Amino acid sequence: MAKDPVQLLDDEDNFAPRFEQVLEEIFKRFDKNNKGSWTRDEINEFASQTNGKPFDKDTLEEIETFFEVTEEGNLTTNGFMQMYHLQTQNDPEETWKDLKTYGYDDNLDLVSSRTEDENPISPAPEK
Repeated sequence: MAKDPVQLLDDEDNFAPRFEQVLEEIFKRFDKNNKGSWTRDEINEFASQTNGKPFDKDTLEEIETFFEVTEEGNLTTNGFMQMYHLQTQNDPEETWKDLKTYGYDDNLDLVSSRTEDENPISPAPEK
């Protein structure tokens, strides 16, 4: 019998610690300039690798309106977390699909990544 996937949000709707760590790993993978925020190009690279196409103009404007961005309109790490928090509350299956795309299994262990040659990341240390 298959084991249920780990919880992404706790009973109070806060990120489970490992899920938060995974999101930080994914964010860093696309933060090419290591500034802690994503330019529109970085956002669209993430969208393309996650969903097969960049975000449209309206979606980019929604991101800039509803999630934390810099004065230049770059999505911050916190804004990325806000985006995934909202998605996970409303559509956890979509979040799991995204996590699988980036090579994470039901325990949030990195088992494979189609972009690992391009953007290698190290699995988080065991706690």
